[in-house]
Amino acid sequence: MLNVSFSQKFDLIKPCLVLCAVTFFGFEAVAVQTEASRYTSLESLVDEAVSSFRIPGGVGFVAQEGEMVWLQAFGEMSPGEAMPEDAIFPLASVGKMYTATAAMILRDEGRFRLDDPVSMYLPAFASDPDLTIHHLMTHTSGLTLNGNPYWSVWNEHFGATTTAEFATGLANLPRVARPGERFEYGATGGNYEVLAAVIEAASGQTLEAFLTARVFEPLQLEETHFFIPEAQRRRLPAYFRQENGALVQVRERGDDWQRSTYFAGGGGISASAADVLRFAQIFLNDGEVDGHRILSAEAVQMMMSDQMGAIPALDDQLSWGFGAAVSEGAMPDQRGLYGWVGGGQAQLWIHYPTRHVYFLAFTLDSPGDNDLLRAFRESALVRTVD
Repeated sequence: MLNVSFSQKFDLIKPCLVLCAVTFFGFEAVAVQTEASRYTSLESLVDEAVSSFRIPGGVGFVAQEGEMVWLQAFGEMSPGEAMPEDAIFPLASVGKMYTATAAMILRDEGRFRLDDPVSMYLPAFASDPDLTIHHLMTHTSGLTLNGNPYWSVWNEHFGATTTAEFATGLANLPRVARPGERFEYGATGGNYEVLAAVIEAASGQTLEAFLTARVFEPLQLEETHFFIPEAQRRRLPAYFRQENGALVQVRERGDDWQRSTYFAGGGGISASAADVLRFAQIFLNDGEVDGHRILSAEAVQMMMSDQMGAIPALDDQLSWGFGAAVSEGAMPDQRGLYGWVGGGQAQLWIHYPTRHVYFLAFTLDSPGDNDLLRAFRESALVRTVD
């Protein structure tokens, strides 16, 4: 039995929402295994995590060429209720892939260029003429993204005002580096909150409205939302936290974020596993899914390529593209791994050479369990094929 405390309302401004994503950089080579043995190892991994009270429950899949070849729901949705395969999970920082997709749509249409100054769209950055959209997308802005000053801005605006007001708050903080000088993801990947504000200014729409019209509706992603509609809210599982070796419930089933005018570019998306897979096809199909052109092939190649140049990013095997990590040194004709993690509780990885997609989400509140996410990825990833 899970040790469940009295349910508490989930605090939107808790820093643990997306803080731990930046600690998940480990990457190790994985020997090629047979399909059957690989899936057996994944099942054993998640089943053991549940039986040892490491996590309460979740959903994972492996897909190839758009088809799930392994799918498992494990553990509980809430105490006494089995986890369904169609549960809807907060994706936390995995949402940056969606925000970057929105940005590249605007770039494809010529509505902004990646080397445009941010101040063209957000006047609060008028004193930063060298700060560009590219700097935001690659976490090289030099903005303050850690520490008490950052959290003061976060607590004032996240879930309460708008991304434009959040961006203005950051614009008023001291800079920690010159634009383009170094990679700094920060506590929550806050550059993507500013990017969301740029997208809203350039498009004349909220990030929610833009992504709905340009991505969610064309791809029929009816289980992907910034705020889960009432009819689907019961598919949001209860969330738990590890306290003194026990799982303590901190969020009830169906307890979604309170709707606001703030649409988080750094991690505001919730989605089902099926919808995540369909979204991932954008990157495997060079921007087109079932006749719907979402992005140009060039835009997809740019997103999945190493955008850091000589600037060190994550580690010696993972660098940064647009919206997610990429295989270090990956160029458009050498695309490898592309993906990211969120809050220690969700991850999406796309392995372009083998046409595989790997996804795992579970209901352990942040800081979650990055070691489990890493173990799942390493067990699932096929590095070479015959």
